Amino acid sequence: MVHLYLSDLLTRCHYNDNRTLLIRHSLKHERFIKAYRDGFLREYTQKQLPHFYDAYDHVIVFSADEGTTAKYLTSYEVRHGASPLVAPDCSPFLLEPYKGEIMHPLFKIQRDPLQPYENKLYIEWGKAAVRWYQKGTNEKIITQLVNTGQFVFPGYESVLLTFQELKQIIDNPQLYADWHFALSAINAIYAITDCSNGKIYIGSSYNKNGLLGRWSEYALTINGGNLAFEQLGQQNPNAHLQFQYTILKVLPKDITALEAIEVENNFKRKLQTIQFGYNHN
Repeated sequence: MVHLYLSDLLTRCHYNDNRTLLIRHSLKHERFIKAYRDGFLREYTQKQLPHFYDAYDHVIVFSADEGTTAKYLTSYEVRHGASPLVAPDCSPFLLEPYKGEIMHPLFKIQRDPLQPYENKLYIEWGKAAVRWYQKGTNEKIITQLVNTGQFVFPGYESVLLTFQELKQIIDNPQLYADWHFALSAINAIYAITDCSNGKIYIGSSYNKNGLLGRWSEYALTINGGNLAFEQLGQQNPNAHLQFQYTILKVLPKDITALEAIEVENNFKRKLQTIQFGYNHN
């Protein structure tokens, strides 16, 4: 059987194998999971021991997948001599001292030819999975290239989204056409849980654009017009990064506002979100 190797793709994309480093982040590392979830993958990746990237111009980042496979996430260029860039809202835990590591100058690549393969390309990392970083010259078989022209909607009962995921869905209607269709086809009672403290907000949608219309407001404004979330955002601008969105009950598309609010109030009483959550009334 003839295999296609990662090195073949790198050559076509004009990457120098000798100056390229491959990194496979482990899903067992809580720091990686938190950084990836909150949108700080670059900051997490660039924090390494001194001189870690000295011999490289590019860094290709994967996450561990089933067995010894790895999923391609993104690539960075090493700008030797430049000052490291850290997002102003970077999670505090990434800025804390950690095992003598320092921030290195990693930057997103403009017009990166590998960008179309992000979250679609899978490789066999090899049996030495404990070697979480390896040279680009090491042969890696491409095991799968997923056609993710559209992301399939998993079903209403399976919807469980972070704010970053919600915004990704709302901002990319072509990639998430299935999601847009499904969310716009219903109204719903939904919950927003603050995973930092367990507090819950119960809301409902009852408009012609369905749940998609309501959740689009959160993606656009973060607080969605909710006073409690607005006040929380004033205290902590990153509070929404801890939010989790889910559907509690599917409602008919033609439900009236009074009917939806009645069901919403019933859930508020059951979960006591006025007394202990983010609902004010």
